[in-house]
Formats: sequence, structure tokens, C-alpha cells
Amino acid sequence: MSDKLDYKKEYKDLYMPKNKPVLIEIPPINFIMVDGKGDPSKEEYQNALSVLNI
Repeated sequence: MSDKLDYKKEYKDLYMPKNKPVLIEIPPINFIMVDGKGDPSKEEYQNALSVLNI
């Protein structure tokens, strides 16, 4: 698996606060998420995280 990408370092201009409101363009970024609700200690949630290899 490739090294993890630190988005805050890679896209500093998106994360650093500005003095005045500005319009920014966010590049397409791929991600994977676990969606749901309820107790994160449940087995289903733990299984989903193990698939993500976190």
C-alpha cells in the first residue's frame, strides 16, 4: 500500500485560515468512508474499519 497522504500538508492553501473570505477551488479527492449510526463499539463498525486497514 502506498504512503498516506497528509492533505493538510499537500493542500495548505485549503486549510490555512485567510484574513478575508475568498473563493477556493477544491481539487477532486478520492476517499473511502464508513457510513452509519449507532454505537461504534458494535461488531459491524469494527469489521468495517478492519476492511479499511486502519
